[in-house]
Amino acid sequence: MKTKSRYISGLDIQKDYISIAQYSPEESAVLLIAIQPVSQESKGSGFWENSIDELKSLKGKFKFHSPELVISVPSEYAVVKRIQVDIDEKSPVSELVKWELEQNLNDSINEYMLDYQELAIVSEKSQKEYLAVAYRRESIEPVFGILKNMKLKPVIMDLDIFALINVFEANYEEYLSVPVIIVYGEMEKTKLILSLNGEFIDFQCFEYKYGALEPGMYSQKVLKEISRILYINGYELKSAKLFLCGSVFSQIEYSDSIINQTNNGELLNPFRKIACRVGIDDERLKTYIPQLSVSVGLALRGND
Repeated sequence: MKTKSRYISGLDIQKDYISIAQYSPEESAVLLIAIQPVSQESKGSGFWENSIDELKSLKGKFKFHSPELVISVPSEYAVVKRIQVDIDEKSPVSELVKWELEQNLNDSINEYMLDYQELAIVSEKSQKEYLAVAYRRESIEPVFGILKNMKLKPVIMDLDIFALINVFEANYEEYLSVPVIIVYGEMEKTKLILSLNGEFIDFQCFEYKYGALEPGMYSQKVLKEISRILYINGYELKSAKLFLCGSVFSQIEYSDSIINQTNNGELLNPFRKIACRVGIDDERLKTYIPQLSVSVGLALRGND
């Protein structure tokens, strides 16, 4: 008897919208997508709480094949660190990671959730390298109760910046060997993610008041910050490839301003190689693409 496939969906909650993508590994395709605007009228102390009504509405319309979700955690709530460990180190990796992260936290380590993974590529053969993350419990735990009440189950929590690297890696294999900057522009902040060989290298975040930066000013600020993060890590802008995503770039004048100044940038397309079978035409899909990259990256992670 053939068993029914179970697809885990990716859920991305932003301050002004929620996006969901459901990916089928058997078909190598995204089968369902949804974007739900979030009211800016404050309902709680954090943006999780402010999204309750919209999540309920979305659940009523979105056909979840499984209650299991991979949800995004905003990287500004996290401490991210690459940790080198001698290959002959006898101490447990978990203890070493905990100690290293603790040196970068202002509060007790008990107030944070920890996670880490070994990196495939290391700079020294005598060492292992780990990517470690700590994020505040109080910043993310409310979402568990909210989703549980809706009979949804978050099985993986992943940083938004890691989800973007996932979706880049799946669609742009030819650029894995060059330094890549993913410019993730949202309502009040932009994150710059530096990646090489499909692995996280560094990220920066800068904030602004929504609507305060017109396209020319915004692109100048972005390019200045890109040059800085590349310089810190030993790269130059001319050697890097830029990809743009996030709701800012739903407005074509913002993407055009950066692309025209660099000649090496383009919109990050989560459906460049991953098929999208959601029953809408390509032109309409293009308007949603900037807001779907994180949720598609999360769905890919959940169905690895």
